[in-house]
Amino acid sequence: MKNKGNIPNLELHKSKGMHFKLLSITLSLICLISCSGNESTTDSEAKERAELLKDPESTQKTKPDLLATIPFIKLPVVDSTNFDNCNGENKLSEKIISKLKLRSIDSNYENFHARYRIALSTPVDMIVITLAAEYEMKTYLISYTKEDYQVIDKVMISYDEIAESAFYSVGKITANEVVVTNYNYMGEEPVIDVKKYRIEKTGKFIEK
Repeated sequence: MKNKGNIPNLELHKSKGMHFKLLSITLSLICLISCSGNESTTDSEAKERAELLKDPESTQKTKPDLLATIPFIKLPVVDSTNFDNCNGENKLSEKIISKLKLRSIDSNYENFHARYRIALSTPVDMIVITLAAEYEMKTYLISYTKEDYQVIDKVMISYDEIAESAFYSVGKITANEVVVTNYNYMGEEPVIDVKKYRIEKTGKFIEK
């Protein structure tokens, strides 16, 4: 079987005079109004981000960046996405799935989740997407043209399944290459296969 893988403390001083009581009440009201404003802003930002994931064009007048709501992650990064650590957040709408041509990656999957973006010194966009089914999960690093989001290339960087619980893959992404380690526990002894891919400036992943 495989083995996967912080409010300041405020003190109120009692006042004997009415002046100080009124002052305390006024300050409390100001604090409450301020806090309420912060909560509204936070809720608004979260709602906007969720709406953009559903349809970026709905809130953007200019040409939308389909990847704008997806955070960048610093390199190097080790991706071990699996059923234990993937909570199903950032599920993409059918409209975005179509625009990013994700069905061309694998048409057997219904659920597509945006994970993070990769900042590389290449004139292309790179995004990590997880494809999830009931018993199987694949995570891809996909390169796109910036103008029209045409798929340039893809490479599977992690894999997990819970049917046999015998196969999984872990990937490491650096500025120049992708290293994917595949594990097979079907036999008495585990079989480990390592594949390395060079990241070209064109967005292509070339197996070494």
